[in-house]
Amino acid sequence: MRGARMAAAGVAAGGAWWKLAHAKGRRGELTVKGGFGQDRLISLDELKQHTGEDSVWVSYKGDVFDVTEFLYGHPGGTDRLMMAAGGDVAPFFDVYTEHYRGHVIPFLQRFKIGHLSSADAKKSAAFTFNNPYANDPERHPDLLHCTTHPFNGEPRIERLTETYYTPNELHYVRNHLPVPDIPDDEWELEVSGVGVPRPKTYTLKDLKTKFKKYEVANTYQCAGNRREDMHGSDGGDQKIFISPHWIVGAFSCAKWGGVRMRDILADCGVDVDAMALGKVDPHELGIKHVRFEGYDETETGIQYGSSVPIDKVTDPYGDCLVAFEMNGVPVPPDHGKPARAMIPGHAGCRSCKWLQSITLHAEESTKPWQNKSYLAFSPDMRFEADPEVSPGKALWKWTNDPLLKKYLDHQQNVTHGHLGRAICQMQPTTSIICNPPQATVISGAPDHVEVKGVGHSFGGNGLNRVDVSIDGGQTWCAADDYKPEELLKKERFQKMWGWTQFTKKVPLTAAMKAQLAAGKPVDLELVSKAVNTCNDVQPERPEPYYNARGIVIGHMYRVPLRIDPNKRRAADAHSKLQRSRNSYYKPDPKQTPAGRTGQEFPNKPTGGTFLLPWTHDNPDTSTKDACNISLKQEA
Repeated sequence: MRGARMAAAGVAAGGAWWKLAHAKGRRGELTVKGGFGQDRLISLDELKQHTGEDSVWVSYKGDVFDVTEFLYGHPGGTDRLMMAAGGDVAPFFDVYTEHYRGHVIPFLQRFKIGHLSSADAKKSAAFTFNNPYANDPERHPDLLHCTTHPFNGEPRIERLTETYYTPNELHYVRNHLPVPDIPDDEWELEVSGVGVPRPKTYTLKDLKTKFKKYEVANTYQCAGNRREDMHGSDGGDQKIFISPHWIVGAFSCAKWGGVRMRDILADCGVDVDAMALGKVDPHELGIKHVRFEGYDETETGIQYGSSVPIDKVTDPYGDCLVAFEMNGVPVPPDHGKPARAMIPGHAGCRSCKWLQSITLHAEESTKPWQNKSYLAFSPDMRFEADPEVSPGKALWKWTNDPLLKKYLDHQQNVTHGHLGRAICQMQPTTSIICNPPQATVISGAPDHVEVKGVGHSFGGNGLNRVDVSIDGGQTWCAADDYKPEELLKKERFQKMWGWTQFTKKVPLTAAMKAQLAAGKPVDLELVSKAVNTCNDVQPERPEPYYNARGIVIGHMYRVPLRIDPNKRRAADAHSKLQRSRNSYYKPDPKQTPAGRTGQEFPNKPTGGTFLLPWTHDNPDTSTKDACNISLKQEA
């Protein structure tokens, strides 16, 4: 059923090279470290011979690249790189347009070993990669595409303060794969694994009729939210080679309805109460993790998977659900219809959507979304590093680098396999200002600026307060915090899953008012600072915790704002900013808006300006990148 319900994917022509090949290919005469300076003529027949995992060649715009050493480090997965083995990558790039971000194709050049003739170059790219996302659902226009394939969308953040619970159509969407279409009456959940006396398979009707339903408010954030803040930082030296490049809005709060995962395990004979009370140690039974697998799958049939520690699921206050409702209605397709894992307090990637199986296991999930994509490395480890200059720190080589493999194995095993130190489970304290939004000019001479936003501390910690500043953090005042009364009554210490909304009317200083009275504009920098119940505070800057995967990001978010007493001048400046910095278009390599600068995406990184132009345009159609200019200069 699973495969039958997926959108068709693959290539229409081109032979066996597009499949995930396991047959051994023949390595060419030139094995290249770095590939620089290699430009021999290679025939299409020779290119097609290199389709095995021990020798993978691809072409792009007539050039040929030996990507064998890159195979296991490819951020999109080994299987997807193997789809292009022996052929051209351009038809795949036209679907996965994140490859057209300005730094990816230059990285590819290090693997160049030669070129095809003009005739062979055309033949190599003359096939169709059928878009596996063609049947994905429609999305709300205010859900901004960070990537279209797979769909990853964040809401305009000024809408996050309209209601406490984010409307379903505006809740951010993080899809790793095409959205499966699973009718309610065909959905099944398999429960099995180590220490499960009575493995069972449940239908949706079983969950709704055999178990008590619970509702849990939970704040989700993608582990990579605000990834764009780290792309181009440190003077452009630091870059991110994994997608999506979230800006700021992969952050939402919803009320989920479903059945407790621990109740399902108990029905299968697992003594969850004894485990929760410490009477039985699940580790002694060989149970350290709860693995999840979804119905969604890659073009080659690899299903999405993740895992969390067993103690989270057995905790009676852990609130882990198999959820079939979202904000009081059936879970929408983009959020896991008919049912999904809902693991409160943890990064969104751990709550497997379109849930197919729950398995108790001694080891974490071995899926790449668990042990590869969401690892928090130290700042000296770089994706694109030269392994000869920085041995063990070039992530593109992954396990092909013995020193890096040793480090990865250590990270997996140093905690006896029950925690996984580098793997992101929870995220740091964070807050963002949503209103006024970026690229805004206010007219007149107000007495104050009203600031609104949202904040949260993951792992159940919750927030003590949020402080706000309108002068870039020189002076602070506590904001007024809000959660619904019904939620406050239900929350328990270190079990606070719902976010905090905050608002504050911050008075202008006497100097600011005098400047406005003199007819001069005032430029402010709005910033918020969340303080959690452990009194941990948002860091001021991102540089100390830069990591090559661009995850667990929580530094202060800064919003430049201009107040201009001249109403006409303010209206003109605001209109100009909206035209240049709020002109949203979906990433499409074949449709480049005229005059595109890379600053148009409505949500903005901290400070209001993209450090590197935000584009997903095919180099053949893109316009020249404009220089970055500050909001103050443009206004």
